[in-house]
Amino acid sequence: MPLTKLASLSFASILALGVLAVFAEDMPVVDPSIASMTVDQKVEARRAAMKEDKDLLGGAFKATGKDAVDIANKVLQNFTNFPALFADGATNDQSHALPVIWDEFDKFTAIIDKGKTDLVALRQAATDGDQEKYIASLKALGGVCWECHQTYRGQ
Repeated sequence: MPLTKLASLSFASILALGVLAVFAEDMPVVDPSIASMTVDQKVEARRAAMKEDKDLLGGAFKATGKDAVDIANKVLQNFTNFPALFADGATNDQSHALPVIWDEFDKFTAIIDKGKTDLVALRQAATDGDQEKYIASLKALGGVCWECHQTYRGQ
């Protein structure tokens, strides 16, 4: 391979890694405290996170600027935590999660990932001040929440 092609490929690879690193920096990580939680604590934490999401998203249609970005970031953090909060069959008599969630955990996490994609778009639209994309992202996220609850939530 000629040196110029090799140099071009190397440059492109480094550039791609840099873009991924910037994107990754903006993505939350799973809260490390979840690893040491009991089942009861996981159930309580996810119920609290979902209530928080409901409250935040209920007011999100009116939010703008930093408030809208903050809502997207908080809900994105909760979505990032959800798989860990449901992992290993974490359920008790306070949980509304149907047993099928653990039988189809890969499908469940795929729905969560769709929600995270919508939340990243929501955050970007809020950052850009693009109200049309912001509302479209909120509506798409609502569809994700509905899909998950229809499939994996009892009562």
